[in-house]
Parts: sequence; C-alpha cells; structure tokens
Amino acid sequence: MKISLNIRQIFLFTVLFISSSVSRCQVYKYIGLENGLSNQKIYYIQKDRRGYMWFLTQEGVDRYDGKYIKHYNFSDDSIKLDSRIALNWLYMDSGNILWVIGQKGRIFRYDSQHDKFKLAYIHPELIRNKPQAFLNYGYLDKNDRIWLCYKDSITWYDIRTGTTLHMPTPVNGEITAIEQTDSNHFFIGTGNGLFHAGIEKGKLNIMPDKMVEGIGTSVHELYYHAVSKQLFVGNYKEGILIYDVGKTGKIIPCQSPNNVEINRIVALNAHELLVATGGKGVYKLDMNTCMSEPYITADYNSYNGMNGNNINDIYVDEEERIWLANYPTGITIRNNRYGSYDLIRHSLGNSLSLVNDQVHDVLEDSDGDLWFATSNGISLYQTDTKEWHSFLSSFDPVPDDENHIFLALCEASPGVIWAGGFMSGICKIEKKKGFKISHISPAAIAGVRPDQYIFDIKKDSGGDIWSGGYHHLKRINLETKSVRLYPGVNSITTIQEKDTRQMWIGTRMGLYQLDKESGVYQYVDLPIESPYICALFQRDDGILYIGTRGAGLLV
Repeated sequence: MKISLNIRQIFLFTVLFISSSVSRCQVYKYIGLENGLSNQKIYYIQKDRRGYMWFLTQEGVDRYDGKYIKHYNFSDDSIKLDSRIALNWLYMDSGNILWVIGQKGRIFRYDSQHDKFKLAYIHPELIRNKPQAFLNYGYLDKNDRIWLCYKDSITWYDIRTGTTLHMPTPVNGEITAIEQTDSNHFFIGTGNGLFHAGIEKGKLNIMPDKMVEGIGTSVHELYYHAVSKQLFVGNYKEGILIYDVGKTGKIIPCQSPNNVEINRIVALNAHELLVATGGKGVYKLDMNTCMSEPYITADYNSYNGMNGNNINDIYVDEEERIWLANYPTGITIRNNRYGSYDLIRHSLGNSLSLVNDQVHDVLEDSDGDLWFATSNGISLYQTDTKEWHSFLSSFDPVPDDENHIFLALCEASPGVIWAGGFMSGICKIEKKKGFKISHISPAAIAGVRPDQYIFDIKKDSGGDIWSGGYHHLKRINLETKSVRLYPGVNSITTIQEKDTRQMWIGTRMGLYQLDKESGVYQYVDLPIESPYICALFQRDDGILYIGTRGAGLLV
C-alpha cells in the first residue's frame, strides 16, 4: 500500500503535528462570530429541505448555506423586538415551513418567497400591559398546532387555519416539555413531574397512568422512540429515566449522566440516542442495553478537539453530521463519516520520532510497517514494537553531503525499500540486513546524464521498478540489474500502471500513455490550459483520476 503526502497524489494523507506522542481526534468544524454568527449562544438548530441550516441565537435567527450566514430581524408594528424575549423556540412543520415562538406569545412564520419572517399571531393575554407575563413553553406538534403554555392556560394555534383554542392547563405545575406519541396522545413534563394526556372531542384530558404518576421530579426534556415505544425522560437529579410504554409498562433503570441539565435527546441511528447536557458534553445512549457513555466531550489539548461541554441543542443531518449548539463558542459540527485519525509530530531534536514535519510520501511495507519520506530523511514506524527509526537525516552522517529531502518510496522486494528525492540516484534500505543503506544510480547504468531529482518510484505488476525524474523515465529489471531508458518526456511527476502493456506517465507538461515494449508515448489531450499533473490513481474498473495543479480533478 502506498499513499503519497504531497501534491503528487490525489488523496492527501494529512499529518497534523501537535505533540511527540500519538493522540486520537475526530473531524470538527466550528462556526462562530468570525464566520458571521450573530451570537454564540444558540438555543435551537433546524434544517430545511433546501439544505439551509437555521440557528436560533440570543440575537435572533441566522441562516447558514454552508459558506455564508444571513441574519434575520424581527419586528412588531415596525418596532424592532428584543430577541431574548421575542424569540425562544424554533420548529419546522410538516410542510417544511419554519416557525419561531417568543416568550411574549408572538408566533412568526418564515415566508420563503420574500425571504423574511412575518408575524402570524400574538397571544392577547401576554402582549398588552403585562411586562412580567411570559410563556413557560412553546411547542409545535405533529398535527400542525402550536402550543402556547402560559401559567394555568394553554392556547392552541392551528398554523393551517389560523384559528385558536384556549383551555385551562390540566396538569399541576408549569409546563417544561411536551412529547407526542400519536395523533391524540402526549406526555407533558412540568416542574413537578410527568403527566400522560389525551385529546378527546377537542379537549385535553389527563389519562390515569400509575407509572407516570410515580415520576415526581422536575422534567426538563422528553423524547419518544416510536419503534420501541419507549419514553426517555430527562431530569437533573436522576439523569434519564426510561418508561417502557410498549412492552413492560414499567420504568427501566438507565445508566446516564446525572446532576446535570439534560438539554436535548435526539436519535443518532436506529438504536442509539444522543444526549446533550449543560456541562458534561454529549452522551451516547444504547436503547437496547440502557447504558450511556461520554461521546463528544471537550478536548482542550487538541487543535481539532471538541471545544466545549455546554450543549443546548443537537441536530443530526442526513449526511451523518452532528450539529451542536455549543455555548459559548457557537456551532460545532462533527462529521462521523470521517473516522478518527492520529496526530503525529516530530519531537524536537529526537530522531526516535517522526523525523520531520514535512511528509511527502507514506509506504506500508510487506511486514505492515510504515515508512515516511520527509524533508529531513526517512522515518520508519514499526507497528509491532511501536518504535521509530530514522535514516539519512541531519541526525545521521550522510555520505558526500547528499540532500536530506526525500519524495518517493517503493518496496522493491520484501524488506527492501527504495527512496528517491532531490538527488540523482536512489537510496536502498535493507531491513533484514540491519537496515543496511546503499545507493543505486540507474542513470549511470543506462549511460545517461544523472537526474536532478527523483519524483516517483513505482513497481509494476511484472516486478520491474519505474523511476521518474527531471530528465528521464527508467525501467529497472531487478533480476538482470538492467536499466531501460524511455526517452521522449522529462520533468516526470508521477507514474501509474495502466495494464500489463501500458503505463500512465504524468509530467509538468501533461499526461502521456506509454507502450512498455515499443517505448512510444501518446500524448493525452486534456481539456485544461495548465496540464501540470500532480497525481494519478486508477481504479480496478479502469477509471483514471487525474490530479492537476490548479485545474482541479479530472476523471
């Protein structure tokens, strides 16, 4: 296996350097004030069908298109509203329309045609002459009704018809969370406990439920998993309680974070949930085992680690990205499609580490050990002993004061590594002979002027070694020790076998197809102005990927 680390190859193996040891990190992206976010305190995250991400912040609503952020202002009778009071809950309805609910009982609807939020409804009891009157909770159910919960009353606003229905609150305590199980049944959490309610003849009534009545703690978050028919109840003291509605009808013990605010519970996949906390980051909860574990937590020792533990909201999109409302830093995005990676750095003055931070090529040999061609010699990482070795660097005496910059690696035979770089010849390192180092000069064997550099070394399916440099392309037969010169192209940057008869040759001036036997080159006319070829990769089905300098990727 060979992976190149400079512009010569299509897929870059990125080595980030932060310490002399190896640490594990995930792939994170951050969106903050410097990116245009109106405020770093985010309450809610939503995504619409056009792909826009919507953030309800302390300063209003922001829309993110993947590159730019647009901020939206809200007003009532041309009076600009205080976002901290006017905007508190953000929901997407069944028709993919965005709704914003404020603590003063205002409901705003997003008008995509005019790209603005319009005031749709004002709660009559809260808006006039009641400076201390605020909603306890705002909720949008699956029947397209908005619930405005205020002290001992509930107002239903039908977003389709614009009609309202007022009723007294049937539960004890201020409502803090609502979760719908089907078209007519709901669980309602309050500061005093949990209630089971149903709608009959347009009225909301409490349903007798001994298990629910036994939960007497303050409820902060609810999540109902429709497939397993389990209700997950988030509270401060116990963490998460699981009410198994469908099977046992009992409360199931759950190992979960406690003595911390449970801000949001969302599905990660078919059997796992994510739990956002106000101080302990994000936990992952297995619904089959009822066990949870820390999943996304702050790592302040890494440049690319998670940057906070106070998570107000989570959104998992269809591309498996996890969007986190992370206070006080803003939005953090974790991409689960990209696995964790090792961060490796040269330890200053220590040859028993990666010998240099500029890595140009990586090779896995037949023993599974890793070789790194760098700007200061070659490093070997032995995977069984986890030890580092370095060769031909400034730490070692180099014959004839040769250059330390190496660009290409190739395993010519098991345990025998060839390395080329800013020198005319090739260095050979033999593992089984105590890392014996010798030099090969293919140009001298072929009787031609030496190259200024060797940019690529490849082994073909027949066992021959191909070496490309400033002046020449050479084919080396390991059995006969003979060298065949293929004149006609120079400034070779990358080599790729096409099949048993032909080779792809990338150069600074374009791409060529070479017939191995006749030595005839055929120029490949590419639809680009600058034909500098940096990388070639051919799939098993014959599709060739061509990486260029400045002209993109061709297929």
